Amino acid sequence: MRKKNNETVLIYASVLIVVTVLSVLVIATGIAARRSSDDTAVPSDSLTENDSHEVSKRPDVPESSRKPEASEKTDSENPKDSKDVIATDSASSDAAVDNVVAEPTLPEFVAPARGTVSKSHSVTSLVYSLTMDDYRTHSGIDISGKLGDVVVAVADGTVKSVYEDPMWGYCVAIAHEGDAVSYYKNLSDNVMDALGAGDAVKRGDVIGAVGESALVETAEEAHLHFELKVGGEPVDPCDYFEVPSGADIEE
Repeated sequence: MRKKNNETVLIYASVLIVVTVLSVLVIATGIAARRSSDDTAVPSDSLTENDSHEVSKRPDVPESSRKPEASEKTDSENPKDSKDVIATDSASSDAAVDNVVAEPTLPEFVAPARGTVSKSHSVTSLVYSLTMDDYRTHSGIDISGKLGDVVVAVADGTVKSVYEDPMWGYCVAIAHEGDAVSYYKNLSDNVMDALGAGDAVKRGDVIGAVGESALVETAEEAHLHFELKVGGEPVDPCDYFEVPSGADIEE
């Protein structure tokens, strides 16, 4: 019986020793791990001061293997390269040039009749009208002459119309290059049989004769009332030709 008790005590003692040894090992391992962690840790203030140096310590990476930065765009993200931009700019420049309207080219004009300018062009100030006994603008010029004096085309062109106006009598309108139109008024009635719309005329061609058909100027001496418009606006004909006095019109 005593032998049995001794064996039990021996077992308990062995277990106690094993437990004690294990406890010591666990405690020693924990202490060693804590010391290792403390040795490798970097103070936060030290990291703040030296963080710029940490970037420089990164291993060099070849440029070809670098990942593009967020602000950089790859070729697939940028389909328009410099050639596209140059082409677009060139197209815009060409379009701007196409939109430029060229100045109209006017023909060389000659006087439509011989004589003296008895009433000048005046659209900014009023001139006296003997027939109407008042002052009014005068959009053309009056070239004095004799009944039946020839009237010629001032430039090459196409007859727009031959018509009778209630106030200006028998009239002819001729279109010329450069968006110019010449008007011949107070003509004799035979012009209605000589010309028609669409007829081509050359500079110096006889298109009619001085008459007295304009009711608005019946009190005036015999004359040709002539007007010239460029771009739809009346201009002073004397800026484009000189009226010959006592000389034949160029033919």
